[in-house]
Amino acid sequence: MNEHEQALTREQRTEVAVLGSARLADDDDRWQQAYRLGEMLAAAGFATITGGYGGLMAAVSQGAHSAGGQVIGLPMRHWVKLEPNAWNTMLRWSTDYGTRLNYIQRSNAVIALPGGVGTLSELTLAWAARQTEARLVPLILLGDCWPPLIAALREHLIVGDEDLQLLHFASNPEEAVMAVKDGLRVPGQIGPGPRG
Repeated sequence: MNEHEQALTREQRTEVAVLGSARLADDDDRWQQAYRLGEMLAAAGFATITGGYGGLMAAVSQGAHSAGGQVIGLPMRHWVKLEPNAWNTMLRWSTDYGTRLNYIQRSNAVIALPGGVGTLSELTLAWAARQTEARLVPLILLGDCWPPLIAALREHLIVGDEDLQLLHFASNPEEAVMAVKDGLRVPGQIGPGPRG
């Protein structure tokens, strides 16, 4: 760990985990939106956590890094064919997926961008934790993919109004960052309890 990384670890920053696809390239509008989100999170003084690799994770990381923010990547030790992106200022390595998910769960807020099965699994884990954990963190869904998907979950699974009230939908990075700020201003939030 270099001197810059040591200085960053000493700072007590609010950490926002951003979930999203590793597959999208910089010619995609969603990549550009993720880059802007990273810039805005850094400008607001938040440390940004991503999976640490490519696609939207790299977009958020690059945007946050360009704005002088702390970028924390969550690479996996056994993914030897993948290299963490160059914009991480700190890496929290994991030897198993559960450890990686635990880093996300310990963040102060979670923003979900468009993604695949991995993004969906991380989102649903964060959503379930909002139901059951004593610490209720803001959970923001950014992108037009989320409303119809959540509506389908509502239609086909056992999902009620109280479950949906744990989510905040945002149509752009500005709304997402404002939702994080607003959610963090409410002290002592406690989840509604196990719902199954």
